[in-house]
Amino acid sequence: MRGLELSDVDELIKYWNNPELQQFLSRTRIASRDEEIDWIRNTWERRRKGEAYIFGLFLHEQDQYIGNIEIRIIDNIAQRGVLGVAIFNPSCWNKGYGTEAIELLLNFAFSSLNLHTIELEVFSFNKRALACYRKAGFVEIGRKREAYFKSGQYHDIILMDISATEFANLKNLRE
Repeated sequence: MRGLELSDVDELIKYWNNPELQQFLSRTRIASRDEEIDWIRNTWERRRKGEAYIFGLFLHEQDQYIGNIEIRIIDNIAQRGVLGVAIFNPSCWNKGYGTEAIELLLNFAFSSLNLHTIELEVFSFNKRALACYRKAGFVEIGRKREAYFKSGQYHDIILMDISATEFANLKNLRE
């Protein structure tokens, strides 16, 4: 994981605007190169302000850009954050990279940012993401029933979360 750089924009556009990935995102339009450059610059500002920490995910051996992960602070008093992750290079799907990245980010969020809970939303049809989140320790806490319309069908949005204590217990079990 590392902060994004302007030199990452071409790879970001190459994969991020891929319809195969777009089906799992709530984003509904293709972004231009200038919009993606602005977005990368915005990630720097949000990190500086302590609002969000957005990282690119890279395979260490090849320095290959494979996705993004973020933690957005939504409540400083209750110490809550929202996690988002996308492995957008299809050749890297189903290889455990998402779970590994989530565990790294959770460790950062709980130990460095002192967050208490992290939550997320996922579409009910995104089975790969659901399995990844469960493996990382997230539990379902609710649903927004038929809240997302895609390809002529309504789908549930599943709400999940994990607490610092649950994450610590899971880490202890794995060690």
